[in-house]
Amino acid sequence: MQFYGLALIAAVVAGLLVLLILRYGWRLRWLAGWLQGNLLLLGLLLATAVGLLAWDLQYFKVIEARTVGTLSFSKVGEQQYEAVLTGAGEEQRVRLAGDLWELEVQVLRWHGLANLIGLQDGYRMHRLLGRYLALEQQRDAGEALAANFNHAPPWRDIWDWADRLEARELVQADAFEVRFVPLVDGARFALEIGPTGLTPEPLNAQARAAMKGL
Repeated sequence: MQFYGLALIAAVVAGLLVLLILRYGWRLRWLAGWLQGNLLLLGLLLATAVGLLAWDLQYFKVIEARTVGTLSFSKVGEQQYEAVLTGAGEEQRVRLAGDLWELEVQVLRWHGLANLIGLQDGYRMHRLLGRYLALEQQRDAGEALAANFNHAPPWRDIWDWADRLEARELVQADAFEVRFVPLVDGARFALEIGPTGLTPEPLNAQARAAMKGL
């Protein structure tokens, strides 16, 4: 609920900025026309940026020590799998190729004033990747092995901007990763998250067999 609340606050601020600009912007008679136009444009750009921030924040969830979902795999062809990610009442199905799987989660960590007022760190599922053991196959496949759960383009991705700007006085872009787990037909994992990382817990014999291969 925290990130929905932040998104709502940001959306309200964006709306108020637009209303103020529309109501009072052209009453600034004491400013030169060009300055007035620039200020109005800057205000609209700021309102747009805050609105896009609100849209992106709603997809983050507070990090608590708990199970956040399950991940299962079904073989559909030679080195081809269907992966099903479930969590928060949603189910996402993607196709994956390779011999191993990896999962990446984007994390926002609050610092400074944001931390003092009680904001909690949040996470968002980012992408699931396949990886071939054979280097030649891996090189030829390239980016085709990635299945994205986060579809925000880089120009409006709050995590991406936090990572670029490195404004760690307020918020830090971090990541949790699960690496190099063998793809096994029928394997099913619970995804356990906590302040320090993400852990796949095997839920059946196939998953336990996959974990033994690490």
